[in-house]
Amino acid sequence: MPEEDAVSEEMAREYLRDIEPKWKDFWFHMHLVAGNLREFADGLGQINDEVFAYHASGQKNDLAAWVREVVGDSVLARELESVSTRAEAERVVRERVVQLEGSLSAKYQEKGKTF
Repeated sequence: MPEEDAVSEEMAREYLRDIEPKWKDFWFHMHLVAGNLREFADGLGQINDEVFAYHASGQKNDLAAWVREVVGDSVLARELESVSTRAEAERVVRERVVQLEGSLSAKYQEKGKTF
């Protein structure tokens, strides 16, 4: 992601937080749900291409919509609008998580820490 897409520590915490209320989590399918961007990246790594196509095909892109409307990260949402494969979507989300985690001070960089 371009350098100009860097975010403040406050915004990084906001984007990486656990989503509340839980009904706003992203449902890949009945048994796979993501409640934050880390889980979202993991879920993209677990679904098959058919599930990916269901969420991101034609004019519909549930992935980008969830990131924009629930997480609030319009930069990542724009990136997801242009991906064409599940692997590409997973890579883009993981790269953004790493970038966001890099914006956090040491006290928030504990692995698995929720915001």
